[in-house]
Amino acid sequence: MSGTDRRADPGPESQVATTLAALQADAGTRAALAQAPADILATLPRVLAASDFVAESCTRNPQLLVALLARGDLTRRLAPDELARGAPELSAAVTEGEAQGALRRWRRHELVRIAWRDLAGWADLDETLADLTAFADAAIRTALAYARHGLVARYGEPRSASGEIQPLVVIGMGKLGGGELNFSSDVDLVLLFPEHGETDGERGVANEEFFARLVQALVRLLEAPTAEGFVLRVDLRLRPFGDSGPVAVSFASFEDYLPRHGRDWERYAYIKARAITAPERYAEIETSAVRPFVYRRYLDYGVFESLREMKALIAREVERRELADDIKLGPGGIREIEFIVQALQLTRGGRDRGLQTPALRTALARLAQTRILPAEVAAELEGAYVYLRRLENRLQMLADAQVHALPLEPPARERIALAMGARDWPALLSELGRHRERVRGHFREVILGGGSEPDAAVRIDLGRFWDTRAETAALAESLERAGFVESAEAARLLLELRASSLVRRLDEPGRRRLQALLPALLADVAGCAAQLPVLRRILTIIEATGKRSAYFALLRENAPARARLVELVGHGEFLAAQIAAQPLLLDELIDARLLSELPTRAAFAAELTQRLGQLHGEDPERQVEALRHFQSAAVFRVAVADLTGAMPLMQVSDRLTDIAELIVERALELAWQQITAQFGVPTCDDGRPVNICAVGYGKLGGMELGYSSDLDLVFLHDSRGERQQTSGASPIDNQVFFVRLAQRIMHLLTMHSAAGRLYEVDVRLRPSGKGGLLVTSIEAFAEYQQREAWTWEHQALLHARSVAGSPALRARFEQVRLEVLCYHVHREGLRQEVRVMRERMRRELSKGDGERFDIKQDPGGIADIEFLAQYWALAFAVRYPAVVMFADTIRQLESVASAALVPQADVDVLTGAYRAYRATAHHLALAGRPALVPGQELRAQRADVKRIWDAAMGAEPPAAQV
Repeated sequence: MSGTDRRADPGPESQVATTLAALQADAGTRAALAQAPADILATLPRVLAASDFVAESCTRNPQLLVALLARGDLTRRLAPDELARGAPELSAAVTEGEAQGALRRWRRHELVRIAWRDLAGWADLDETLADLTAFADAAIRTALAYARHGLVARYGEPRSASGEIQPLVVIGMGKLGGGELNFSSDVDLVLLFPEHGETDGERGVANEEFFARLVQALVRLLEAPTAEGFVLRVDLRLRPFGDSGPVAVSFASFEDYLPRHGRDWERYAYIKARAITAPERYAEIETSAVRPFVYRRYLDYGVFESLREMKALIAREVERRELADDIKLGPGGIREIEFIVQALQLTRGGRDRGLQTPALRTALARLAQTRILPAEVAAELEGAYVYLRRLENRLQMLADAQVHALPLEPPARERIALAMGARDWPALLSELGRHRERVRGHFREVILGGGSEPDAAVRIDLGRFWDTRAETAALAESLERAGFVESAEAARLLLELRASSLVRRLDEPGRRRLQALLPALLADVAGCAAQLPVLRRILTIIEATGKRSAYFALLRENAPARARLVELVGHGEFLAAQIAAQPLLLDELIDARLLSELPTRAAFAAELTQRLGQLHGEDPERQVEALRHFQSAAVFRVAVADLTGAMPLMQVSDRLTDIAELIVERALELAWQQITAQFGVPTCDDGRPVNICAVGYGKLGGMELGYSSDLDLVFLHDSRGERQQTSGASPIDNQVFFVRLAQRIMHLLTMHSAAGRLYEVDVRLRPSGKGGLLVTSIEAFAEYQQREAWTWEHQALLHARSVAGSPALRARFEQVRLEVLCYHVHREGLRQEVRVMRERMRRELSKGDGERFDIKQDPGGIADIEFLAQYWALAFAVRYPAVVMFADTIRQLESVASAALVPQADVDVLTGAYRAYRATAHHLALAGRPALVPGQELRAQRADVKRIWDAAMGAEPPAAQV
């Protein structure tokens, strides 16, 4: 109630005295108060001072307070189902007028209870909002059941063409949908029915007419004003086509409406959608229509434009109606908090189902948990939201009026300060001001873009850029003023972009977004040392982004993300090429941790779990697509840490190996689920379920993966016995199962999805090579390695590790590996075999010549070091098993030095050269160049490695190594 309406408002003391006198005048109330608990009597003056609604309700109907005291409802929280059981029973014999009265009396009873507990300090905000929502839900269901009963008696049940009875699906929107209803709020409803058809009565009507009549009756029951007030104010304007659309629409019409006619503000609204009736039927259309409409599978920064437009409309309305003190719509008010949270829900919700919630505080907690919002920002928004919503309720509890403005009169202000627990009105205004100022700051940063506008001094005038008659010279002059050194060439590149097929294909919103982005982006590029290379790479990324213009909005909206893009592409072609190939990687630029926190295996594992958790049993292609998106993002983060110098090469390989292991692990799990769902679980004679594991060889086994490395895999199982088959309804032999499982794993890892391919996979290192089984038993593997394997296979086994599958079987493999390498290597002639194999590789694989050194294959290169490590490990393992414990070259070398089997000085030379070689080859690979360097480079390392090679692998072996 506005200040104008309350100029004669008495102070709290006078109000309480008058009300207490009226209550004492009724004998029943007087007796009930005499027996009331002390805590109720202690809060009575405070509650009466803070709420005319409670005071008037208790004096107008003395039995209301008597009933509340008798049932003990004021001092305990009611569960939603208990609250609903208090609804009036409205039988067919009850007239509509009687039903309206019963509902309104029940409302007054419940709202007095809720207000009392809130004002007494016995209910926190969560309880108050939940109780108000639960009451509204129960009132809607009760009124709907009564109205439907009457219409069914007249027209019969509405049925589908197949004869199924059709419910009315009532969808709560806004604060009702979010479970956050305030004390005197409208309820926003959208009403649907599943299928068209007719009612089955003698006077049958179309389902659409039946439900239209049902909605009219429902609204009449809830909001028609009577002497006893109303139950709920109902707002149906959020329905398809608003006031001009039917009040209830079919699922088919609704599903057609959202993608064809739904607007951005409706996406915002449907975040809050929640079924109040027939939730099982709503679940059908929520999955098929509502979620895809609201949440995009990419980060949807385009939503900020429409949200700003909505905010501008509200701001103009606030100014027109002088609502600066409106705690809902005014600056720093509730609506700005809602905008922040729901904008980020729309932006991120398609990628994080944890954000797909109608509850604001749940979403805010998720934003903090995932660090989309800094913890301190989320905490300030949470604190402001709680304070503003409590104040909103206290304003409305004063007179059961739908107000959001602060009162003007001193008595009313005194009563609100009392209700809020403030010392006085100035103290309340001071606390309110602090909250609103924080909200305004965060709103400016998140929704209005904070400091994303380029400085006026370097802002680039592209006014005529989009005019095909624009001249290169004019554009170059503008670019020169902005700081471009080679402005003519930069202008030429921009005009090439304008003439590109990308720009021609853009729709009008996309064109506007690109227009808004370019000046800010060019201003950032102008500050680079390598302006033209950075500009070329960025324009390539823009063209590769194509019609996904939401990414233009992302970069325009997020100045830090734009700055990170400019910085990262300045490190060379690799990162730019990665982004151009996978524009989804632009999402990664939003995270401030990209340049400040090193990636870890634990973080990758958590992210992969979260990504796959979004799918809820979706088809295998979507699962592979999720794996690919994870891989792209994870590898990109590693590359950023690598190229910015934050992570040394060995850690880069470790993280790339972690990524591959996690993906192989998930591919094995997914394949197992898919094949066992079809055939059952493979079992042995004793009914024991069979285990399977994956073993990584080569770069994967040795934890030396690069950015484009293949995966060498071998699959093992522990099935045995005469009867080996699956447990399904149509069992198959275990070996057939294993073949299909391995084929499925291979398919998942190598298939082309919409997001590309995960890995190239090589399984030729399995026992017997191409002619061997795709999945081998652990016993057969052990026997082969012990009896038939060649020396080169034992060399390969040195770089083998179990990487996924059953922990027990993985441990068994490691035991077999150690036993084979220690006791079953053909050491007689070992040195000769290793040397011959190495010489053959040089002849067949080296790409070097007199002028260029092949880092990997030429004498003194990487392969020499690896073969030395392998030779020493295999030679000494029988006496010193520790030398074959590790699968990577560096630790194999360090192990033989630790055991004093090879001079530490030699090992230091080899490990130093190995790291230098790998770093050089790695950086060449990032630049897209082969592992070749001019002959004069790395000469010292080559000479040292050749000296040690010749000493160890020459014509006559040293006696200590026989």
